[in-house]
Amino acid sequence: MATPDPVRLIVIFCNWTLLLIVLCSGMLISGLQLAITICTFLPKEFRIGACQNLANTWWILFPFTIQVYAGVPVIWYGDAIGGGSSMIIGNHRSTLDFSIGALIAAHAPNLGCGRLVPLMKDVLRFMPGVGWICYFSGAVFLKRNWLADRNKLEAKVKEMITLYPRPFWLGLYPEGTRFTEKKLVEAQEFVRKRNAERPNAFQLAVPENTLIPRPKGFVFFSQHDGLRSCLETVNDFTIGCYGGDLRLSQFIRGEFKTKALHIHVNRIPISELPKEKEELEKWLYKSFERKDARLGYLKKHGTFPTEDTKIIPKYAPSRLNLLAGFSAWASLWALVLVSYAHWFVIFLYVVSSGLIVIRSLRVALTTNSLHLGEFPRAETKS
Repeated sequence: MATPDPVRLIVIFCNWTLLLIVLCSGMLISGLQLAITICTFLPKEFRIGACQNLANTWWILFPFTIQVYAGVPVIWYGDAIGGGSSMIIGNHRSTLDFSIGALIAAHAPNLGCGRLVPLMKDVLRFMPGVGWICYFSGAVFLKRNWLADRNKLEAKVKEMITLYPRPFWLGLYPEGTRFTEKKLVEAQEFVRKRNAERPNAFQLAVPENTLIPRPKGFVFFSQHDGLRSCLETVNDFTIGCYGGDLRLSQFIRGEFKTKALHIHVNRIPISELPKEKEELEKWLYKSFERKDARLGYLKKHGTFPTEDTKIIPKYAPSRLNLLAGFSAWASLWALVLVSYAHWFVIFLYVVSSGLIVIRSLRVALTTNSLHLGEFPRAETKS
């Protein structure tokens, strides 16, 4: 049997320490959110805003982990994200897509991931950490049964219009499930059968790198006049992980295979989005055709196509600020351990968290996701 690599063992131990900090911090934040939520004498608008602001202190651990600790470069293309409330559309790659969502939201001025209102599977609200925090922050949990979900969506939209602090993002993964090879084959079979049965209808392109979007939720939100009145834009994201998708199992084993994140943004005013059902469906299908083509190009060339202009985001969180956020959480749990844990546990925690800080500080001081001046700075669309 091969002798374990001592460096890799240290990395694995540090990764587990970081994971435990994230989990314990998530439990603490969700407990505080619960305490605020049950204070019914407070205005509901205040309770929602307070829960979202608390969530932001936890969500920053994800861009820290990806960009600072793991040092994964993030390459941006297309339009600036900009401020204001927006509907967000993205392709769904893996179970860790929520961490990429947190990273993207951290690049939006005056937002933070606490104000990202995602549509999630109903079962996820029972998941400690991510599920609980999203629940108290106002996420939409669906059974993926349109008859059962429609009334829930109507109530949530009314709440967003009247009670949610501005700006906020409404986040949709129209594919409805994460990408796998098995689901891709099923999607390809569905498209071929649909196109054959409806030769005179709008023909779908056979996907290679995405699944087929389900348009019902997108159409519902896009046709809602009240929601359109408080949204300014649609941010349409294509997310590609070069080298391999982000996977928790790889991170735990110290084998993070993602070499770079490539994120394309197509930002359009909500007023330019059609209202007719058929036109909205076509718009969404065409959007995913473009995503599919970009991801195919990324597989072959390690970058999005040349017509997708690389940019430097107009706003980005400082890596040192992200490190400071992690250090605050790490220090809090160090104080807890000093009060209750055995000295050897404290020693292991201090060493591993110290190594995380040292590595992250080196990355924060020596690298950037994009070098200033290499690409044009994004212009915000009016």
